[in-house]
Amino acid sequence: MKTHTVLVINALIIISALAGSIAAAEGIKSSAVQPANSPAISSEEELAAFVESAAAYAQSMGRDVAIRDFMNISGPWVRGETYIFAHDFNGTALVLPYLPDDVGTNRLDLQDAEGRYINRDMRAIAMNKSGFYHYVYRNPATNETEPKVSYVMKVDDTWWLGSGIYVEDENKKQSP
Repeated sequence: MKTHTVLVINALIIISALAGSIAAAEGIKSSAVQPANSPAISSEEELAAFVESAAAYAQSMGRDVAIRDFMNISGPWVRGETYIFAHDFNGTALVLPYLPDDVGTNRLDLQDAEGRYINRDMRAIAMNKSGFYHYVYRNPATNETEPKVSYVMKVDDTWWLGSGIYVEDENKKQSP
């Protein structure tokens, strides 16, 4: 059942994204073709499927179109606090829909609250195709540092993309 759900979600994402690109190319307001309620991403399996769909979209539509569409806050690639981010392999941010002023800057020195160089680590994972990365990051919804997992994936030899979700802290679950 989960596989079927993931396939349906992937199909909806791709159809939505393609409709948005066609609409943009024809000058149609993109919000008219976006799904009203994109499903929330709440598991690592759904996160991986979301990123894999974004990578497939980028490969089929090309880098420039994909970057434009990933930056669209009201598009299908941004779902509240879950969104596609992308960097080139030199560390330059290509997609950060909630931090557009940081696009074009090198973010290899970005550290999490525990001192890990998160973009260096995620880049290393992407260089080897794809995978999950667990770290801590400030959640803008709560303004607190929380556990987060990202799934990252190589698009081609020049850039990689990913997305992340906040996860429940295992230590808090065990506390009385």
